[in-house]
Amino acid sequence: EIQPFINEEWFPKYDKNKNEEENEWIAEIKKELPEDFYEKRKIGENDGFICSLIQKDSIDDFIIYVNKNLIQLDSTIKPSNYETNNFLFKKNNITLIEYAAFFGSIQIFNYLRLNNVELTPSLWLYAIHSKNADIIHLLEENQIKPKNDSYNKCLTESIKCHHNDIANYIQNQYLLEDSTCNVLVDCLKYYNFHFTEKNLINESSFVYLCEYDYRMLVNIFLKETDADINMKIILVLNI
Repeated sequence: EIQPFINEEWFPKYDKNKNEEENEWIAEIKKELPEDFYEKRKIGENDGFICSLIQKDSIDDFIIYVNKNLIQLDSTIKPSNYETNNFLFKKNNITLIEYAAFFGSIQIFNYLRLNNVELTPSLWLYAIHSKNADIIHLLEENQIKPKNDSYNKCLTESIKCHHNDIANYIQNQYLLEDSTCNVLVDCLKYYNFHFTEKNLINESSFVYLCEYDYRMLVNIFLKETDADINMKIILVLNI
């Protein structure tokens, strides 16, 4: 989209006096696009060869590839400009086993696990994205708990992904008692109404209805309640 403008007078030029990062950006923009650029961009996934094997859970080809290229099984994947998943896009140094957990690639996940690749707490969130119950149960069997032993973030991530079966499981198995995780807030934030109950919509949740732009519910609430909304908002915000 930017390339058609690189010959315009106003377009930034390479300048030795500019910082290195800005010059690298200009050089990157001027690169000729590969023939498969638009196809890969439409797919929106990491185009690295080993990543494509993991995405497809091609276990035989994966084993051949890592052995032939002497790839360490605890190594990380290379970032890709084609990656569009918000969760992966924000992560650095994603390991092969984390990537396998994200795609639910159970065969490659087990191969890495059985070849002494460490199972870490971070795998919980990757496994939740895949919605692969087998991987989650393997983490449980190996007594791998989420970071800080907190399942609240796991529940939030499940609600965010709209993986309600996983969310139900986490809530029933690990959050039977009163949880610090505000389920209603997560539901409103990520437009997942599976766990939203009528009795949860009250004065205390009013501020979140406003924050996440539920205009109709806000109007209904204002018309039908005599509660002191200002006082409730102050309490929620801890002012």
